[in-house]
Amino acid sequence: MNAPKLWRGQTLDARSAERREQLVDVGFELLGTGGSAAVTMRAVTRLANLSPRYFYESFEDRRALVVAVYDRLEAELLSRLRTIDTSGDLHSTVRSALRICTTYFEQDPRRARVLLREPLTDDALRAHSADRLPGFLRIAVPALGTQADALIPDSDETFTIIGTALGGALVALYVDWIDGRLPVPRDHLVETATALVLALARTRP
Repeated sequence: MNAPKLWRGQTLDARSAERREQLVDVGFELLGTGGSAAVTMRAVTRLANLSPRYFYESFEDRRALVVAVYDRLEAELLSRLRTIDTSGDLHSTVRSALRICTTYFEQDPRRARVLLREPLTDDALRAHSADRLPGFLRIAVPALGTQADALIPDSDETFTIIGTALGGALVALYVDWIDGRLPVPRDHLVETATALVLALARTRP
């Protein structure tokens, strides 16, 4: 077997992966500050200082890039949610989860724009996030511990309906809060969101 070719101490695959991460970084900056319209192949390659051929080495088109940015942030948030202490009661556990979300968005408002606001206007992200939301909830709810089983409806149809209603309510709350249109203390936001989650999740036909 021939050893992989190296260039400046890296394999070609490693350099390709590095360029892909660089493009995702740039995509995050553009999407998080200027919105979907700012993410063009020309803008991305110019900011990344890469030629167009390297863009197409990693992504079929701009849609694939914005989805990759979304998926990275979603994975980061889910990783944080998995650190929740589930030893308390359900209310405190849900509150801890929402506090993690609040901190995640507050630390970098670009994250809220990518995960919450842009899916409302960008067709690619709207379709992608709609497909992902039920799956994300099915992963996130068990992270709250076995006591959270009560939040999962028996019917997949009911789960989808409640998940959609819950997602819409939380998106509206967090987007308005991050944008300053909802000038309330973070703890008040977390407590209100917690009550909302528990009330909607316990809804049954």
